[in-house]
Amino acid sequence: MKQAIKQFIKNVMPHETSVVNRILVSTFAALNRLIITDDFSEKYIISENNHPSELPLFSQFYSIVAANYKRFEIEDLIEFFELVISPAEKEVNGAVYTPLYIREFIVRTTLSTFSNEDLLNLKIGDLSCGCGGFFITAALYIHQKTNTPINDIILNFYGVDIAAYSIERTQIILNLLCLIHGEDIINQPNLFQANSLEFDIRSVDEIGYNNGLDVIIGNPPYVSSSKISEESKLLLGKWSVASTGKTDLYLPFFQIAIEALKPDGILGYITVNNFYRSLNGRAFRAYMSEHCYKLKMVDFGSEQVFRGRSTYTCICLISRSEGSIEYCKKKSHDLDKISLSDFIRIEYPNLDDFLGWTLCDAVTTKNIKIIESIGNPLGKLFDIKNGFATLKNEVYLLTPIRETKKYFIIKDDGVERRIEKSICRKAIKPNILKEDADIDKELEYIIFPYRISTDNRVILIDEDRMRIDFPYALDYLKQKFKVLKKRDKESRTYASWYAFGRTQALNIVGKKLLFPYLADKPYFVLSEDETLLFYNGYAIVSDSSRKLKVLRRILQSSVFWYYIKHTSKPYGGNYFALAKNYVKNFGIPKLSKTEEDIILSLKEEDLNFHIENLYGVNLNN
Repeated sequence: MKQAIKQFIKNVMPHETSVVNRILVSTFAALNRLIITDDFSEKYIISENNHPSELPLFSQFYSIVAANYKRFEIEDLIEFFELVISPAEKEVNGAVYTPLYIREFIVRTTLSTFSNEDLLNLKIGDLSCGCGGFFITAALYIHQKTNTPINDIILNFYGVDIAAYSIERTQIILNLLCLIHGEDIINQPNLFQANSLEFDIRSVDEIGYNNGLDVIIGNPPYVSSSKISEESKLLLGKWSVASTGKTDLYLPFFQIAIEALKPDGILGYITVNNFYRSLNGRAFRAYMSEHCYKLKMVDFGSEQVFRGRSTYTCICLISRSEGSIEYCKKKSHDLDKISLSDFIRIEYPNLDDFLGWTLCDAVTTKNIKIIESIGNPLGKLFDIKNGFATLKNEVYLLTPIRETKKYFIIKDDGVERRIEKSICRKAIKPNILKEDADIDKELEYIIFPYRISTDNRVILIDEDRMRIDFPYALDYLKQKFKVLKKRDKESRTYASWYAFGRTQALNIVGKKLLFPYLADKPYFVLSEDETLLFYNGYAIVSDSSRKLKVLRRILQSSVFWYYIKHTSKPYGGNYFALAKNYVKNFGIPKLSKTEEDIILSLKEEDLNFHIENLYGVNLNN
């Protein structure tokens, strides 16, 4: 999209929805030379006699679009409608534009199972319909197959959305589609402004008589657990798939859709792809396994399909009938090249709903099972710890510009301040470490207003003692009082205003193998400083340097990275998550001292071959 159009859309976003709608519809109608009369014209068409104050904005946008588009298609209008949704609304409602080629694949795949005659009678739903993009794609598909008028086809569409402007824009888009095809505008009666978490679409008479929807297509809302509205949080309890972890909003939309289908009905979604591995997906995996629904999944891995969204997606095609899982991994632009031979079949009893589904070919599945069954799981042999969380690291973490015997000297807002060394602890950020030498380069200090008791309890130093022993640190923290108060949106009560946001990881003692949240290769950095604190990353803790050195060599091997690539959550740039949940089940073989010595002595080029033989896996097949 041209920059001039993006800038115009950004500028009009603050205007009322009705104004934005009129500007876009008027431009579309003018460029496509549509003749519009009656109420629709009165409501949406800007002219000298109708909403004349909006003529300058309309003229400006018309000129920009005319200069940049040979033809202004309805697909462009759909994208524009999605773009004018404010960032705040997108955060709460999860609206995102679904590319046409994705919609076409989902529509074609779900509807191609029906005869042309059946297509005319299908009840088709979208339970988070946004601006109606999926309905447009479905209407055009059925129209092409049956030559039936658009305004007859859309009477069998049923849309729900929480936002009133989305329902209105869906109606607009459907009306314009009719006009483009030379048909009369109709009032589509089957669009409902409602929260699908509580609105039962089966209560609509026509759907009830049909025993449910025949087909549901769409893109469920992309809203993380922390962004879900209070209203919706209260409704999550209705849905069993939302009972584990911090549920993202897309998960209950699977259950809502499946249970709104008639027996043998079909669901086609593009959605987040981590449900088959993540903690919050456990209940959904159990739900699918319990019912053994047919699931066909095209996984896009770490590819980012949606512009401006760090979201990793897949297409799920679910039939409300008993079957197995068929899985393949593809780039999104290779959808047209997919064949039946690309899919592998996996039976539900062979999957672990609790730990996560391993969806891969038989050889890989066998290798994963071998790796996990050897010796003991990493999580049982070692403590795997998260780092500390102050919730305001920029306040507590220090990078001194110089130091004296008693004080660190820092620069704060252009002013030099002293901080007592005796209240500071060394700290490191594993996310940026690549090798052991990086620890000295990246070492920081943290103001640590705690003491550790003899029984290893974390005790906050009270303010009176701070005033006596650490007056400079206390004075510095007082300067940050307002900043610290805003943590957790002022919703939590702290032991004291200067206490850390969380008390986790403050009393971890031991040698540490530090590693990041995400990585594109296995980075494990050893620190023998038993009191070193860490944040933004993980540490495997032990009292034995030797054990950690041996473990590091195993974790730096091709076997470990093979395991991560097939069991962990993928991210862009070929990065993978290294959270505890993804590494804890990696098997660590029992080794004699002689075997440990061999592992420690091997050159890097020989290590992978040795470790693969040790595990008894062939990663080249």
